Amino acid sequence: MNPHVALHRELPDVIPAEDAASFRGRWADAFASPGPVILEIGSGNGFYLSGMAAQHPETRWLGLELRFKRVVLAARKLQVAGITNGRVVRFDAYNLDRIFSAGELAGVHINHPDPWAKDRQAHRRIISLPVLAQLAGFVRSGGELRLKTDFRPHIDALLECVAQLRGDAALGPWSVLGTSDDILHTGAPWPRDVCTNYQRKFNEKGLPVYGVWLRRE
Repeated sequence: MNPHVALHRELPDVIPAEDAASFRGRWADAFASPGPVILEIGSGNGFYLSGMAAQHPETRWLGLELRFKRVVLAARKLQVAGITNGRVVRFDAYNLDRIFSAGELAGVHINHPDPWAKDRQAHRRIISLPVLAQLAGFVRSGGELRLKTDFRPHIDALLECVAQLRGDAALGPWSVLGTSDDILHTGAPWPRDVCTNYQRKFNEKGLPVYGVWLRRE
């Protein structure tokens, strides 16, 4: 039996899947003090989540992760660092409508989503028109979306989705604030980037990591 299944329910900074829906429309209540909430989809081992939470104490940082071990590792990083404005929720990124309501997020950050590189797997990619349309509903006007990825097709797909949604007045458009074809050498499109553990591996090999920065109009 996976020991992290029981352990993730014992950590104070973790919100188990069975409790997540109860915070729908009131995610600010999941933190010790109020503030805008930014969601990181795929928080992994928590390097980025803890780094951003430490860098931006005025913001509440919610990491979304499905795998039990990664949930535990991310929560422990928050705990060891003494971070009070970070939480980890164990939940499936394909069912976000069950736990978020309209306009309750100040932003969404997505780091290195699974490429599902084979053609028969493409329908499982998180960077898709349905997901971006859904996120447009959760992110308030003026909020942001940041994507970092080592899989170039994710960048092309995201920009194509932005173009398709531009004419939908009900959703409101996303605008592109900046892009990068190699964050290590030319910098991220946004200020004060935090390097993920996965990103560091690409840096060491000299391979590019791409970035796109969007704003919700």
